[in-house]
Amino acid sequence: MIVNWIKTFYRRINKHGKKMYDSEFSNWDQDVFIINLKEQIDRGALMSRYSRTKELDLRKLWLKEFKDNPERGKNFYERVFVEYGDESIAELVTAQVGIQNVSNIVSKIIEDNRIGLSYIEKSSRYVPYDEKVNGRFLYIEGEKIGLGGELLRIYNEACDYLFETYSILLKKLLEKLKKIYPIETLEFEIDGKGMGLKEIEIENADVLVKAYNNAIRSRALDEARYLLPAATLTNVGVSGNARSYIRLMNRLLSSELKEARSLGEKLKKELYPVFSKLMDSMEKDYGKQMIEYESIYNAMDVNLLLEDKKSTGKELVKLINYPDDEDAVANFILPYVFQRAGYFGADVKELIKSGKINHREIIEKISEIRKNRRNKIGREGEFANYTFMVSTNFGAFRELHRHRTMTIIRGKLTTEYGYQVPPTIMNDEEMLSLFNDAVKRTEEVYRKIRDFNKDISQYLVTFAHTYPVLINANLREIVYLTELRSTPQAHFDLRNISIELKEKITRVNPSLSPLFKFVDTGNYPLGRLRAEIRKEKKISELERSKKNSYEIA
Repeated sequence: MIVNWIKTFYRRINKHGKKMYDSEFSNWDQDVFIINLKEQIDRGALMSRYSRTKELDLRKLWLKEFKDNPERGKNFYERVFVEYGDESIAELVTAQVGIQNVSNIVSKIIEDNRIGLSYIEKSSRYVPYDEKVNGRFLYIEGEKIGLGGELLRIYNEACDYLFETYSILLKKLLEKLKKIYPIETLEFEIDGKGMGLKEIEIENADVLVKAYNNAIRSRALDEARYLLPAATLTNVGVSGNARSYIRLMNRLLSSELKEARSLGEKLKKELYPVFSKLMDSMEKDYGKQMIEYESIYNAMDVNLLLEDKKSTGKELVKLINYPDDEDAVANFILPYVFQRAGYFGADVKELIKSGKINHREIIEKISEIRKNRRNKIGREGEFANYTFMVSTNFGAFRELHRHRTMTIIRGKLTTEYGYQVPPTIMNDEEMLSLFNDAVKRTEEVYRKIRDFNKDISQYLVTFAHTYPVLINANLREIVYLTELRSTPQAHFDLRNISIELKEKITRVNPSLSPLFKFVDTGNYPLGRLRAEIRKEKKISELERSKKNSYEIA
């Protein structure tokens, strides 16, 4: 126990009379505490001492070694990391970074880091892109990606035309969707009962009108976004550890894209004061060699001419490699039984065949105890793996990309696989004509810029263009993906992928069907309506509660 005078020195009483510690630690006498040191590098250096020190209390160690030595953290990292190369301690230093006004191409490069970093990105599903900022639509300037002269002019014209058509279609979609799904004819679910608008009391009716308008707007944005180009600007918040940031910077600096390399340099400049000694490793020989290796690796090509790439993207989900039903069951049951019974020498398939293991009973029981999709199946689901190709559009891929447990192999963006048209626009002759005209105009400019530079031409690929990606994933992640992305509020492209993926897997592995318990195959044209009703009801209840509290006071 630390002496009482230390606790007294740092303790203060706030106006509510609660005891707090305005100091380097949230408390000085409990076994769980927050480390509040000002410098991130000091936090990491202090935590790393857990592996080497005999001291029972890290706070005592801070008082002895760090409090009066402001260079202690930096010196520690220089000695251990730089001299000995113990990279794991770089994971103890973290930072939160805001990255603004990057294209949707580079934002995907950022988010390719699967571990060590967490992201939050501006959503084209909820934020419209129909307004100009400082006289420009929100797409990256051509000069920043390496364009000039005539190519710069036609690039700007193409992007402007896409955004102008996007703005027109967004307004038309709002009008069209209200005609297709008039609020007067909809049945709303209130407390488990379906009711029309006229049957609901006025207070709830106001809530439902707001929810309806939000759902219409969301659906309109879901369809209009198909016309946004990959050049569209977005913002990304990143939180993570130094080791992963260094890995990210290596990826950016080795990219063939000018924008990515520029961002890598900006990250270096901003992060250097936070963990300078760790960043120094990037300038060492092995750091430079890593960037050089990745640059060469990324530039390698295959001399294979494919005549009809559009045929590749015809099948939404194509299973390429998968276990047969017997192997799939064995792969799932083996770790399940091992965890509960310990090692056994017999072949798990023989145990299943002989009836000593009742695999159907186990799978059904797991399904039975799952009460909602958040009750995930256990790690045994990670022993059955599948390889499949998803040929969705680039817009939908951006959400699929968030499932970082999956291994995703993807190529450059291209228009060569064709493009997809959203349902409402497809069924409206005027909107379809506007949509097709904008995409085809863009494809003409894309081809001209591609002849100059394939990498730069990617910026003109729209969210509508088909983007086949190769994916390897285990059963556990696939169940999670298909259940999450088939919910009513999910984007309809993701719902279609989820339902198709579930059907493909259960067709070849029918014994695993009960595990896909919460895949929702229902039809929800205004998918966000239920979620919006829940949200608006909560907001209304909160406002009434505040009003009542105010009146009582």
